[in-house]
Amino acid sequence: MSDWTPTTLARVDRDYDRSNSGQGGSRFGSYVSARENELDEDERTDRADFTAWAWNIATPPVMSPGYVEIRPDLSITFDRDEDGDPVVKVVVPLPHRAFAREYRPGYEVGDWEAPYGRGERYPQLWGPAYVKRTAVLASATMLVPAKNWDLFVPSGGAAQLVDDAQLAVETAARLINEYVGPQVADLLGSS
Repeated sequence: MSDWTPTTLARVDRDYDRSNSGQGGSRFGSYVSARENELDEDERTDRADFTAWAWNIATPPVMSPGYVEIRPDLSITFDRDEDGDPVVKVVVPLPHRAFAREYRPGYEVGDWEAPYGRGERYPQLWGPAYVKRTAVLASATMLVPAKNWDLFVPSGGAAQLVDDAQLAVETAARLINEYVGPQVADLLGSS
């Protein structure tokens, strides 16, 4: 498994998934099978609906740790917009240093903290544990259209459900890194 980079936002570790399965198969596969009843007939063959369904299962809070691991400083969801087109939503916490100096508060304020990620390049950021002064916790929400992405097209067959779900989220993770990764890197000034 490679380290996180400015453009690596999501990754899948099939080996970890298999080695931590109680039945020797796939943890993710067990979750998919248990939630199959949530999938409507039309969603079984619709690439965006199926990917959104599988992504929701593959990521926390449903699976923890997830089949899809998301860079600790981000939140990534896969959904649809009002027109029904697929969209990726990325929430990026922005420490004050990300603001131009003229937009930073002119007084001392609390900021995002990385209580368990000291020394990590992309730690999970939390609000201050002890609020002794005003804290300004800014974040950016990126909505990235995925309508023209080459998402995995599921077979629709019950026997292929787990394989289809694995391929759908693996494809989505690759495309998120390819299309959204550079945008997040630009936003954070690390491209």
